[in-house]
Amino acid sequence: MTRLQYWIATVLAAACLALAAANVGLGSVNGAARSDVNQRQQYVQQSVQLEGLYREIIRALAELSARNDDGEVTAMLERHGITFSVNPAAAPAAPTAPTASKRK
Repeated sequence: MTRLQYWIATVLAAACLALAAANVGLGSVNGAARSDVNQRQQYVQQSVQLEGLYREIIRALAELSARNDDGEVTAMLERHGITFSVNPAAAPAAPTAPTASKRK
């Protein structure tokens, strides 16, 4: 092996060693990023499952606040960006007089 071939082989070996080290480092960073993404995805999935429950809790709080005229609960809901309006109760429909039907 000539001196030139020796140095070419040495430089190529060093380059391969550097690339292998970079590959290990990038693999480690990729694994950490993947773990973070998986945790966020799990949080989102759990949040979606609980969304119906959260809506029912908020609806119940708003109804109780409106029914009992509770300003503290209304203020707490408003601090969290939840507003509601109270619809006036509908007047009961006037009973209609029964109509006589003629039978033949």
